[in-house]
Amino acid sequence: MMPQINVSPALFTQLQTIAEPFVDTPESVIQKCVEFYLSNATGHSSVPKAPDSCAPANAGYMTVHADSPPDLTFTRPMSIELEGKSFDKGALYWNPLLFELVRIAGSKGVKGDKLKEMLLCNYVDGEANAQQGYRFIKEAGLSVQGQAANPAWKTIYHLVKTLGLSLDVVFIWEDKPKAAHPGKTARMRYAP
Repeated sequence: MMPQINVSPALFTQLQTIAEPFVDTPESVIQKCVEFYLSNATGHSSVPKAPDSCAPANAGYMTVHADSPPDLTFTRPMSIELEGKSFDKGALYWNPLLFELVRIAGSKGVKGDKLKEMLLCNYVDGEANAQQGYRFIKEAGLSVQGQAANPAWKTIYHLVKTLGLSLDVVFIWEDKPKAAHPGKTARMRYAP
């Protein structure tokens, strides 16, 4: 669990004056302040920089926490990098990422009850009906049902965290009124 801090309304207002609207999060603004302080303070040059997963978004997208993302309904990945390997354009969807993680788990010898405990989605032993959205994953010996974006991400995050894999996803919300951030792009990263 991430540590939580409370700030006074006055400090929060000051942070808002530094923030780039629709890009920065409270954490990214605090990170900018810390980096500015460390780069200008004497005697602090040996202080390590925070991991890049907390870095402010400089590429025109929001940075969101992988463990508590906003509503992912109406999103689609624009790039996926798992353990340094980029996904092909045709596989840039939440479910192929989910299926690949289950395949990796099976390939690493995580099978049976241990794998089933890691899955936060519907699965069936052996081959299941593809008409019902199941994908058989040979390496795992079971079929996993495709999910909507939010439950798919919940399982994806749980798997990368449990398996100790690094993941970097840049995604976009469709320009729909019911999307959490219509037309906006965001990035989620996890590194063990």
